[in-house]
Amino acid sequence: MPTCSARIMRVVALVLGLPLTYAACSARQTVPRFVKMQTKFDYLEHEPYAKPGENSISGQAFLTQQEDSVVTCAGNRVLLLPATPYFREMIGRMVAGSEPEPPKTAYPSLKNMIRRTQCDAQGNFSFPAIPDGAWFILTQVNARHGGVLITEMTLSNRSTIQVLLTDKHLVGR
Repeated sequence: MPTCSARIMRVVALVLGLPLTYAACSARQTVPRFVKMQTKFDYLEHEPYAKPGENSISGQAFLTQQEDSVVTCAGNRVLLLPATPYFREMIGRMVAGSEPEPPKTAYPSLKNMIRRTQCDAQGNFSFPAIPDGAWFILTQVNARHGGVLITEMTLSNRSTIQVLLTDKHLVGR
């Protein structure tokens, strides 16, 4: 059964309209098969996120375990998603254990709006050429009590932002 972490990391496939089946975050939790999204996807709102920009993000993601050992996101995918009302609702619903209804039409144009990279062996990642705007960064850390780390940031004016995703950014435990 996929965990909340697995469902959140597959948000890209859901938005692009690929058929997916999600399980509830917890066996004890009963949720409807799909919850209708209240926020409609508006391409004009997302269009600026598809263009290259002059900002950049670099960062590191890790969790500290009970025995004070550190586990990084090494080898895992890192996603950069527009922090628009559409994605806010989608992520919020997934974190809460709901399954957002897949879009009736695929949005192949989202391929340019959603950025992807991978954590290196030390848990470092970077995103170059990001346009101005609010963004969600999310990745997964595979640890005994791991999960998905999410944060939001706003980029503007040719900024270079350093981000550290840690235990305080953990969702879906």
